[in-house]
Amino acid sequence: MKSSIKTCLAESERIVSLTKFTFCTAVILILGFTANLSAVPTIFLDADTLDTGSDLVNTPLMTPYGTITFSGQIYLDSSDPDFIDVGASGGTFDILGPHDNPVGDQTAELFFDFDVISIEFIYGGNDGSIKIEARDYLDNAVDSFFQGDTWDDEPAGPITLYGPGICSLYWEDTVPGEDHAALDNITITLIPSPSAVVLAGIGVSFVGWLRRRKVV
Repeated sequence: MKSSIKTCLAESERIVSLTKFTFCTAVILILGFTANLSAVPTIFLDADTLDTGSDLVNTPLMTPYGTITFSGQIYLDSSDPDFIDVGASGGTFDILGPHDNPVGDQTAELFFDFDVISIEFIYGGNDGSIKIEARDYLDNAVDSFFQGDTWDDEPAGPITLYGPGICSLYWEDTVPGEDHAALDNITITLIPSPSAVVLAGIGVSFVGWLRRRKVV
Protein backbone atom coordinates (compact mmCIF):
# COMPACT_ATOMS: atom_id res chain seq x y z
CA MET A 1 0.00 0.00 0.00
CA LYS A 2 2.77 2.45 0.98
CA SER A 3 4.68 1.49 -2.17
CA SER A 4 1.63 2.22 -4.29
CA ILE A 5 1.13 5.61 -2.65
CA LYS A 6 4.80 6.51 -3.22
CA THR A 7 4.49 5.49 -6.86
CA CYS A 8 1.40 7.67 -7.30
CA LEU A 9 3.11 10.62 -5.62
CA ALA A 10 6.21 10.19 -7.79
CA GLU A 11 4.06 10.03 -10.92
CA SER A 12 2.15 13.15 -9.83
CA GLU A 13 5.42 15.02 -9.24
CA ARG A 14 6.69 13.92 -12.64
CA ILE A 15 3.53 15.19 -14.34
CA VAL A 16 3.73 18.50 -12.46
CA SER A 17 7.40 18.89 -13.41
CA LEU A 18 6.66 18.14 -17.07
CA THR A 19 3.76 20.62 -17.00
CA LYS A 20 6.01 23.32 -15.53
CA PHE A 21 8.67 22.55 -18.12
CA THR A 22 6.17 22.77 -20.99
CA PHE A 23 4.73 26.02 -19.63
CA CYS A 24 8.16 27.62 -19.15
CA THR A 25 9.25 26.55 -22.62
CA ALA A 26 6.12 28.00 -24.19
CA VAL A 27 6.51 31.29 -22.31
CA ILE A 28 10.17 31.60 -23.31
CA LEU A 29 9.44 30.89 -26.97
CA ILE A 30 6.55 33.36 -27.03
CA LEU A 31 8.60 36.08 -25.34
CA GLY A 32 11.55 35.42 -27.62
CA PHE A 33 9.37 35.54 -30.73
CA THR A 34 7.67 38.75 -29.61
CA ALA A 35 10.99 40.38 -28.71
CA ASN A 36 12.45 39.48 -32.09
CA LEU A 37 9.45 40.96 -33.88
CA SER A 38 9.71 44.21 -31.94
CA ALA A 39 13.49 44.32 -32.36
CA VAL A 40 13.38 44.18 -36.18
CA PRO A 41 12.02 47.62 -37.10
CA THR A 42 10.95 48.71 -40.57
CA ILE A 43 10.68 52.11 -42.23
CA PHE A 44 8.07 52.79 -44.92
CA LEU A 45 8.61 55.39 -47.66
CA ASP A 46 6.00 56.41 -50.25
CA ALA A 47 6.78 60.14 -50.74
CA ASP A 48 3.19 61.07 -49.79
CA THR A 49 3.80 62.68 -46.38
CA LEU A 50 6.72 64.31 -44.57
CA ASP A 51 7.08 61.21 -42.38
CA THR A 52 7.30 58.97 -45.45
CA GLY A 53 9.76 61.07 -47.43
CA SER A 54 7.77 63.64 -49.40
CA ASP A 55 10.46 66.31 -48.77
CA LEU A 56 13.51 64.07 -49.09
CA VAL A 57 14.70 66.02 -52.13
CA ASN A 58 15.25 69.04 -49.89
CA THR A 59 15.65 67.69 -46.35
CA PRO A 60 17.09 64.45 -44.91
CA LEU A 61 14.50 62.28 -43.16
CA MET A 62 15.27 61.77 -39.48
CA THR A 63 14.01 58.43 -38.14
CA PRO A 64 14.38 56.76 -34.71
CA TYR A 65 17.06 54.53 -36.27
CA GLY A 66 19.09 57.05 -38.25
CA THR A 67 18.98 59.43 -41.21
CA ILE A 68 17.84 58.85 -44.80
CA THR A 69 18.94 61.09 -47.66
CA PHE A 70 17.93 61.03 -51.32
CA SER A 71 19.49 61.99 -54.63
CA GLY A 72 16.74 62.14 -57.24
CA GLN A 73 13.34 63.72 -57.71
CA ILE A 74 9.87 63.25 -56.26
CA TYR A 75 7.50 62.67 -59.17
CA LEU A 76 3.74 63.02 -58.75
CA ASP A 77 0.97 60.94 -60.27
CA SER A 78 2.60 58.26 -62.36
CA SER A 79 0.90 57.42 -65.66
CA ASP A 80 2.21 53.83 -65.72
CA PRO A 81 -0.93 51.63 -65.36
CA ASP A 82 1.05 48.56 -64.23
CA PHE A 83 2.80 50.62 -61.55
CA ILE A 84 -0.55 52.00 -60.38
CA ASP A 85 -2.13 48.53 -60.35
CA VAL A 86 0.40 47.30 -57.76
CA GLY A 87 -0.16 50.29 -55.48
CA ALA A 88 1.72 53.36 -56.74
CA SER A 89 -0.05 56.61 -55.94
CA GLY A 90 0.75 60.23 -55.13
CA GLY A 91 4.49 60.87 -54.87
CA THR A 92 7.10 58.43 -56.14
CA PHE A 93 10.89 58.37 -55.87
CA ASP A 94 12.19 58.94 -59.39
CA ILE A 95 15.49 59.32 -61.22
CA LEU A 96 17.01 62.60 -62.31
CA GLY A 97 16.52 62.54 -66.07
CA PRO A 98 18.93 64.04 -68.59
CA HIS A 99 17.02 67.35 -68.47
CA ASP A 100 17.19 67.53 -64.66
CA ASN A 101 20.81 66.57 -64.11
CA PRO A 102 23.66 68.71 -65.52
CA VAL A 103 25.83 65.62 -66.09
CA GLY A 104 22.97 63.72 -67.69
CA ASP A 105 22.98 60.75 -65.32
CA GLN A 106 19.59 59.00 -65.28
CA THR A 107 19.98 57.86 -61.68
CA ALA A 108 18.61 58.09 -58.16
CA GLU A 109 19.84 56.82 -54.80
CA LEU A 110 18.56 56.51 -51.24
CA PHE A 111 21.25 56.57 -48.55
CA PHE A 112 20.96 55.17 -44.99
CA ASP A 113 23.36 55.86 -42.12
CA PHE A 114 22.23 52.58 -40.48
CA ASP A 115 22.51 48.95 -41.57
CA VAL A 116 19.65 47.43 -43.54
CA ILE A 117 18.96 43.74 -44.20
CA SER A 118 16.31 44.01 -46.95
CA ILE A 119 14.39 46.52 -49.07
CA GLU A 120 11.03 45.85 -50.74
CA PHE A 121 9.55 48.16 -53.40
CA ILE A 122 7.35 48.46 -56.47
CA TYR A 123 8.69 50.04 -59.65
CA GLY A 124 7.61 51.55 -62.95
CA GLY A 125 7.86 54.57 -65.16
CA ASN A 126 6.39 53.59 -68.53
CA ASP A 127 9.69 54.52 -70.17
CA GLY A 128 12.91 52.63 -70.83
CA SER A 129 14.42 50.11 -68.42
CA ILE A 130 15.19 49.92 -64.73
CA LYS A 131 18.32 48.66 -62.94
CA ILE A 132 18.32 48.61 -59.13
CA GLU A 133 21.15 47.76 -56.72
CA ALA A 134 21.28 47.40 -52.94
CA ARG A 135 24.78 48.57 -52.01
CA ASP A 136 27.02 48.29 -48.95
CA TYR A 137 29.19 51.00 -47.39
CA LEU A 138 31.94 50.30 -49.95
CA ASP A 139 29.43 50.96 -52.76
CA ASN A 140 29.46 47.30 -53.78
CA ALA A 141 26.20 45.76 -54.98
CA VAL A 142 25.07 43.04 -52.55
CA ASP A 143 21.86 42.32 -54.50
CA SER A 144 20.34 43.68 -57.70
CA PHE A 145 17.37 43.64 -60.05
CA PHE A 146 17.05 44.52 -63.75
CA GLN A 147 14.13 44.77 -66.13
CA GLY A 148 14.76 45.79 -69.71
CA ASP A 149 11.31 47.23 -70.33
CA THR A 150 8.83 49.10 -68.11
CA TRP A 151 6.24 49.87 -70.78
CA ASP A 152 2.59 48.76 -70.70
CA ASP A 153 1.81 45.19 -69.58
CA GLU A 154 5.17 44.71 -67.89
CA PRO A 155 5.68 43.53 -64.25
CA ALA A 156 5.98 46.27 -61.63
CA GLY A 157 6.78 44.33 -58.46
CA PRO A 158 6.94 44.04 -55.58
CA ILE A 159 10.61 43.10 -55.52
CA THR A 160 12.78 42.54 -52.43
CA LEU A 161 16.57 42.89 -52.37
CA TYR A 162 18.51 41.25 -49.54
CA GLY A 163 21.99 41.60 -48.09
CA PRO A 164 23.89 42.23 -44.85
CA GLY A 165 24.79 45.84 -44.19
CA ILE A 166 22.91 47.54 -47.02
CA CYS A 167 23.67 51.27 -46.85
CA SER A 168 22.01 52.58 -50.02
CA LEU A 169 19.54 51.76 -52.78
CA TYR A 170 20.70 52.87 -56.25
CA TRP A 171 18.70 52.75 -59.47
CA GLU A 172 18.88 54.00 -63.02
CA ASP A 173 17.31 53.85 -66.45
CA THR A 174 19.88 52.31 -68.80
CA VAL A 175 18.11 53.53 -71.97
CA PRO A 176 19.66 56.88 -73.07
CA GLY A 177 17.39 59.91 -72.89
CA GLU A 178 14.65 58.47 -70.69
CA ASP A 179 13.29 60.51 -67.77
CA HIS A 180 11.36 58.14 -65.51
CA ALA A 181 12.23 55.03 -63.50
CA ALA A 182 10.31 55.41 -60.27
CA LEU A 183 10.03 53.43 -57.02
CA ASP A 184 7.18 53.55 -54.52
CA ASN A 185 5.97 51.83 -51.34
CA ILE A 186 9.51 51.15 -50.16
CA THR A 187 9.80 49.03 -47.00
CA ILE A 188 13.24 49.13 -45.37
CA THR A 189 13.96 46.36 -42.85
CA LEU A 190 16.80 46.97 -40.41
CA ILE A 191 19.25 44.37 -39.15
CA PRO A 192 17.96 42.85 -35.86
CA SER A 193 19.35 44.51 -32.75
CA PRO A 194 22.02 42.64 -30.73
CA SER A 195 19.63 42.54 -27.75
CA ALA A 196 17.20 40.36 -29.70
CA VAL A 197 19.95 37.91 -30.59
CA VAL A 198 21.11 37.78 -26.96
CA LEU A 199 17.56 37.24 -25.72
CA ALA A 200 17.01 34.40 -28.16
CA GLY A 201 20.29 32.81 -27.02
CA ILE A 202 19.27 33.09 -23.35
CA GLY A 203 15.93 31.49 -24.14
CA VAL A 204 17.53 28.54 -25.93
CA SER A 205 20.08 28.07 -23.13
CA PHE A 206 17.38 28.15 -20.44
CA VAL A 207 15.28 25.57 -22.26
CA GLY A 208 18.35 23.34 -22.53
CA TRP A 209 19.04 23.74 -18.80
CA LEU A 210 15.47 22.77 -17.94
CA ARG A 211 15.70 19.68 -20.10
CA ARG A 212 18.90 18.59 -18.38
CA ARG A 213 17.27 18.72 -14.95
CA LYS A 214 16.44 15.33 -13.57
CA VAL A 215 12.69 14.77 -13.45
CA VAL A 216 11.86 12.59 -10.42
